[in-house]
Amino acid sequence: MSERRMMVLVAALERHQDSERKVVQEAIVGQGAVPVGLAYPAIPANYIHKLNLHAMADADYVLLLIGTEYGPLTERGVGFIHTLYNTAQATRKPVLSLIYRGERSSRDPFEQKRLDGLISSLTSGLIYYWHDADSLRDAVELGLEQLFETYPSLGWLKADLQPLLKAINPQEDHLVRQLRNQIRQLEHRLKVLASQDDGSALSFAADHRPWRVAYQCNAFREGRLKPFDGVLAMDLAEVFQWTSATLLSPTSETRLRALVASRLHERVLHQAKRAWSGSHAVSDIRIDQASFDELKTRLRALGLISFDHHGRWQLTDNGELIALQR
Repeated sequence: MSERRMMVLVAALERHQDSERKVVQEAIVGQGAVPVGLAYPAIPANYIHKLNLHAMADADYVLLLIGTEYGPLTERGVGFIHTLYNTAQATRKPVLSLIYRGERSSRDPFEQKRLDGLISSLTSGLIYYWHDADSLRDAVELGLEQLFETYPSLGWLKADLQPLLKAINPQEDHLVRQLRNQIRQLEHRLKVLASQDDGSALSFAADHRPWRVAYQCNAFREGRLKPFDGVLAMDLAEVFQWTSATLLSPTSETRLRALVASRLHERVLHQAKRAWSGSHAVSDIRIDQASFDELKTRLRALGLISFDHHGRWQLTDNGELIALQR
């Protein structure tokens, strides 16, 4: 297990979000990351904001917990969380937004307009929706896995472990890890080739049917949200190519589902634009369970994947051979 930990800045409001912040922090720790950041009180708190900006400078990722309130305003008339988001965008910090979608109590129309404006700006990035503690926990876990996969970071290492490491810069460290991984792949490929007769490796000729994947997502047009369902016909070999590098080591189904959903994003957006003219973004892509089970069954039938005692996916020897040949 890696000793490196990702640092995640949590931006949230202090009022009415105590239990939600606890759920988020527990989920972050459960993903092997470190939550940091202070909640914003109901009144303007410039000192808290400065501390959060310092924490964000060190953080690998930013998580915005959006509830039913816009929150207090800075001297410029913009919410503190909104300002923090703008700073994250300017400094290219990857952002995960968790947006509440449930019953809302009546509020000041100006407050509602500000909140709607913030949410509209967030929809261009990585967002997940929640309505209770369980859906919030799921959103944190899925969102972080997608964030870690899409925007890998070096993370943080305990200071007492530093003497055990060579004094190399991050670029050299990344290159060394890449070379070691390639060496392991080549060694395994030679081993598999030596143990098999010519032409005995499985191929997709035995199953050339497209994988029909049903999905649900949220489409956006001019600040409006619309649930959208669709079906895509995907080449099974292409989907295997997407996942094969990740499956070189045991991978949870949750992480794999998030990876496939992220790969489908452009195609889903294309379908949404055709079905709902003027739509400009999609989010929260959810693959139908029956479709994902079909993918699992067909790859297993081809002898490309297997499952360990934790239920995690991994390549078989034949699957690894085909992945290295493609």
